[in-house]
Amino acid sequence: MLKPWSAAALLLALPLSACGVLGVPRTVPLGVVKVSLPATVSATAPLQVDVRVGVGSCEDTNHRLTLISRTAQVLALKAEATETRPGAVCPAVYTETTLSYTDSGTLARTDPFEVIVNGKVWGKVRVQ
Repeated sequence: MLKPWSAAALLLALPLSACGVLGVPRTVPLGVVKVSLPATVSATAPLQVDVRVGVGSCEDTNHRLTLISRTAQVLALKAEATETRPGAVCPAVYTETTLSYTDSGTLARTDPFEVIVNGKVWGKVRVQ
């Protein structure tokens, strides 16, 4: 038998221990479906990267591409979202959306210029 104070502590602790019950926002990766790049670009011209991602949760918001690193040879991006209501019950709906990132070309690119999204190489752009 639980003592009165331990029963109250248990009732208070249950919501805290359940996965995502408190709804603390967190960053989650998005599934990348396709990455579109131009075949060629000049060393310093803007370069647009279009990333098609799958979105299937009502709790994911603020879908974005985040710059991880940029060198003369590589552009590394992360497709992610903010999960605002972890543990929410959502209908099973899958949609896709396109996120875009424009690299300014401020650091001159060298040939070939590689584009990585979520840790995977999605292509190389020829620098002319």
